[in-house]
Amino acid sequence: MNTAVPRERMAEVLDQVMRDITRQTAGIELQPSSDGPEEPLCTVYIAFVKDFQTSLSLCAETSLFTRLAQCMMMTDQVLPEDVEAVAMEYFNVLCGHIAARLFPDTKVAARFTVPAFYPGLYAPEGYAEQVVLTYSSDGIGRARLACHFPCGA
Repeated sequence: MNTAVPRERMAEVLDQVMRDITRQTAGIELQPSSDGPEEPLCTVYIAFVKDFQTSLSLCAETSLFTRLAQCMMMTDQVLPEDVEAVAMEYFNVLCGHIAARLFPDTKVAARFTVPAFYPGLYAPEGYAEQVVLTYSSDGIGRARLACHFPCGA
């Protein structure tokens, strides 16, 4: 979550948590992909506070966030506001698991902001992407998970 965690370890934790939590919460299997998401897109974003100077964003095709909402709400009928609420809650859970998984490496209890939801691709100003993982899910959609560090860190 900061430069004290090697990039390889960060990528490993992000990948394991992303795939495990998505499978557990929605039954969606994500596979690594070389192709990132395409339009239409949405992004959920969280910044870690206190001892960490990093943030995470998950940009996904709207179809993947919609499928996630349908699975978690157990209905095919979801409204755009349902998709937004579920995406933010899912990302909150995902980030909690990431923080817990990194605690043995950092020995710091991470705290993070409330997730924010953005239409399109969102990238925080003054931050650079250090770890980027892309996924696809058998016709459901594609996603891109990114860990951001302050520029110059």
